[in-house]
Amino acid sequence: MPDTTEDMVAEAPDAMDVAAEPPSGPTKEFDLFEYFSIGSHVGKTLFANFTAELLTTVFGREVIVVRIESKGSRSAGDIHINSEDFAASARLPGGEVALLRPVFDRLESMAQKEVRPVIVIDWGGGLSEYRAKIWAATRIDKRLADLNMRCLSVVTTTSLMDRMRHATKLIEQTRLITPGLNLVLLLNRRVGGFTFIQGSEEARVFHELRKAAEGISIIKAQSITGESWQSCEAAGLSMSEVINADLRTLQHRLGGESSFVASAYQMQVAAWWKNTERAFLKILGTASATQR
Repeated sequence: MPDTTEDMVAEAPDAMDVAAEPPSGPTKEFDLFEYFSIGSHVGKTLFANFTAELLTTVFGREVIVVRIESKGSRSAGDIHINSEDFAASARLPGGEVALLRPVFDRLESMAQKEVRPVIVIDWGGGLSEYRAKIWAATRIDKRLADLNMRCLSVVTTTSLMDRMRHATKLIEQTRLITPGLNLVLLLNRRVGGFTFIQGSEEARVFHELRKAAEGISIIKAQSITGESWQSCEAAGLSMSEVINADLRTLQHRLGGESSFVASAYQMQVAAWWKNTERAFLKILGTASATQR
């Protein structure tokens, strides 16, 4: 068994490491963000929510959140599309495309506005093939270009082998059918880091992913310590509310939690926000934003 020394591991590229300072430069305006994967439990909803909150609280943008998920697990959002409806979509004029009519209507109306809102789409797990069919049929990259709009498409993965294989497939698929979209690979350390023993199957799969991702931006996201965010989310708190609340209020919102534990939650969520915000600012091409 080889030692796991630095020269015996494969690691994620450092170009977009959250520890790096974002470069100066103008903000890149994106009108549409989408988070997608083949499987579930990779953090799509967490990062979609973060993006919406970042754009609202830091940049002061109006955000329209689109949830495409099972009606049995409905999350907060402005537009809801039930994943169960895709099974019967072949009978609809336009097929699967018709189910996203509310999104397309919003995009066309947004194009007429001087100050546009931003749409954030949270695709449910298992819907990537429907996404591919819809984007190919509509030629989404060309339609957005006609409307003078830009989309940031975020392929999300954890360090599990099947999820990395899924991400490789999605990057290759998206580049083929919609080459005009701006792709980003998000490496979520939710179940562990992307450091593998050289020569292992995990290292080989990760190498394939890195090869597929050549030329696109990569975000390496840390996990939030323990179950801190899950506890706050279950209490109906947003990340900004957790970070900015005074301790007594936070304790109350957490059901009378100990001040020590509530303080730890606040620090852990704040640290995650700071690191993740820094990484996203690099993608957006801005060094600073309006302070909260």
